[in-house]
Amino acid sequence: MAINIRLDGDVTILSNFARLMNDPRHVDAARDVEDRLDLGERNFVMEMSNVHETGAGLLGLLVTLTRLIRKSRGDVVLAHPSPAIRRLVDEMRMDDFWDVFDTVQEAIAFYRRHDPE
Repeated sequence: MAINIRLDGDVTILSNFARLMNDPRHVDAARDVEDRLDLGERNFVMEMSNVHETGAGLLGLLVTLTRLIRKSRGDVVLAHPSPAIRRLVDEMRMDDFWDVFDTVQEAIAFYRRHDPE
């Protein structure tokens, strides 16, 4: 599995995007996320630390994963963005597309605040 996946309660954290783009298995990331959705997981965090290079391939992957998750009535946010990711979100005006949090813990707290009791 090229993408790293870990759980924190009911939040699924996806990471390793920097290395993923240099791995031919990056095309498997959507299948890996579909597998998590099939397990009933709906709250996702894409951890973007160490992503120093952005481009059409990375943007396409992030948008694909986001649409896949939201199509299954899930949600996804970005966390721990590198300066390159912050620039990408700002320049592409995608701050309405993703909530962005400085840390993974802040992103997890976001889901916990919005969980129905």
